[in-house]
Amino acid sequence: MDRKLPKKQEIERLIRLGEAARSCLGDEAILLKQRLDVPARIRGSLKDHPAGWVLGSLASGLAASLLFRLKPRATEKKHRGLPLTLLGLALTAVRPVAKVWLTDQVKNYLAGHSRASTTKATPSSRPHPSNFL
Repeated sequence: MDRKLPKKQEIERLIRLGEAARSCLGDEAILLKQRLDVPARIRGSLKDHPAGWVLGSLASGLAASLLFRLKPRATEKKHRGLPLTLLGLALTAVRPVAKVWLTDQVKNYLAGHSRASTTKATPSSRPHPSNFL
């Protein structure tokens, strides 16, 4: 405290100084919030400069497509003879029939296997526990 001013005036001066500091801090807080609000800044930029955003998007898309374009591979077409071509066609035609036949075989095997496991085993056909030791 300054000894030259009376106590009351000193208190009033400190109150005014505190109010000014709070006002200044409030303004700085608002400015900081605006700077850190990235989505609002992007929306504002889109509203202010829409042509720049469209042209920038087109340019970056074009650059990315040129940069990441795959080089076409030179594939050599295989020339097969008539016998190999006919064999390939025959195998293609037989495949569905082979699938049906194979599924039928698996179903029959599983049906026979499940019937055998459901019948009771005779005591003589069961292995004795001492045989495993």
